[in-house]
Amino acid sequence: MVLHRKKSLSLGEDRVNLGFTLIELLVVIAIIGVLVGLLLPAVQQAREAARRSACSNNMKQIGLAIHNFADANPETFPTGWIGEYEAGEIHGDEGEGWGFSTRLLPYIEERNVYDTINFDQGVSHASNATAQTAIISAFLCPSDSYGSGDVFYPGGAGNDEETPDATPGSTQYSRTNYVGNFGSEHIGGHDDHGGGGGDEGLEPSEGNGIFLAGLEGGKQAVKFRDVRDGLSKTIAIGERDSRMGGSLWIGMDEDLGESMARVVGVGEHVFNSSDPHFEDFYSSHPGGVSFVFADGHVAFLSDGMSESLFQSLSTRAGGEVLSGSY
Repeated sequence: MVLHRKKSLSLGEDRVNLGFTLIELLVVIAIIGVLVGLLLPAVQQAREAARRSACSNNMKQIGLAIHNFADANPETFPTGWIGEYEAGEIHGDEGEGWGFSTRLLPYIEERNVYDTINFDQGVSHASNATAQTAIISAFLCPSDSYGSGDVFYPGGAGNDEETPDATPGSTQYSRTNYVGNFGSEHIGGHDDHGGGGGDEGLEPSEGNGIFLAGLEGGKQAVKFRDVRDGLSKTIAIGERDSRMGGSLWIGMDEDLGESMARVVGVGEHVFNSSDPHFEDFYSSHPGGVSFVFADGHVAFLSDGMSESLFQSLSTRAGGEVLSGSY
């Protein structure tokens, strides 16, 4: 069987057939298919490598912004988020809620967004509608494929803590993939009275990491001198994709589910756990998660790290002796 009519040329006793058979065509197609199959994984790996590099660059810019902020506010990190002072305590699940990332905007060339913010009102106030939905590319990881869009409707307080966006709320916000390090234990609400840790968690203003609930003017903000474990050995910022729900750069909205954990993460469980919690760190990059350390450097920590080592990297003054590479 032939694909088309053969043409023959007579050259004395020799005959030359022009054309090719169907079998030959199928062989060529099969070879092309094999080559594409071999090439596609390499293309996908190259694309992911580019996305991971872009993510790392974002985080490096955030690390530089933290130190530029510290230059203007002598060796002080931004307050994790603004809470409310009542009865001698800072309630992190109440208050204006402005997150640490809002203070970094002028240092990542987002001064125009910063100037729209009315810090005299809370993050959910109508006067801050422009900032609520401002998409900051430096706060987004290009590998996060779980989110339904860079602007979304976070769920209200009635949602389950592990699926905080199951039922969307009524206010739109722009998401982030980079949350601050609260410490090695989960966050307790002010009604938990969990200042000593344990099952109830740490009070929002008493985390042992870098970004805690505080008050306007830098009250309760962590200073460089407080990081006694060493700036290069303490995590400041970590990745979180949107697989379980959206995180917010703008800050804490007390009407949302998991309101504080949308701004910060905790090192209680190792990152990319097979049993993730919303307040954990996890990413869409194969093999690990990128973190910004308090000295500004970015490191990709590989899956399989021991939980105890990760918890040690999550505390600012735990006095742990680090065992193992990272």
